[in-house]
Amino acid sequence: MSSSATVLLRQQLLIDRHVQGCLLWRTALYSTACGLYFFIILIFTEWMSHPDSTFVESLFSCLDESIYWAPGLMLVVPVVAYDLLKLTNRFAGPFFRLRREMKRLVDNESERPLSFRDGDYWVEIVDDFNTVREELMELRKLHAIQGSDLREAEIRQSKLFTDDADE
Repeated sequence: MSSSATVLLRQQLLIDRHVQGCLLWRTALYSTACGLYFFIILIFTEWMSHPDSTFVESLFSCLDESIYWAPGLMLVVPVVAYDLLKLTNRFAGPFFRLRREMKRLVDNESERPLSFRDGDYWVEIVDDFNTVREELMELRKLHAIQGSDLREAEIRQSKLFTDDADE
């Protein structure tokens, strides 16, 4: 991105619900699996270190100790989810803007070249897209000029035929 470009602020946290939602879901799944693994290891360790206690007693002992680490885990999870969304915005946002600009280009409504924000991923695609955009716009202009020249030639030719027919 050029240094003279204006700084665009991110206004949305969830840009692409499908992609970012899938990543959040996977993160939640992996976090749950890790937490479950951690809890099972704690129960097993407690049970093995006190062989005379029952499994249920070991379970309740671990639950008593979880008062120390569970609140911290509950505070970390939303921070991780927020950070994950901010990180995924760096690639979901550029593709959202690329798709939107491609649709505008197809609809012949593209007003300005595409630009990504500082810190976005895949900024090298901007130059390639803008090159294709400029070439397409030039071809459309050339096609419009040639189309109008062709129409003028057809009009002149039809006038010649009508003039010849009148004589």
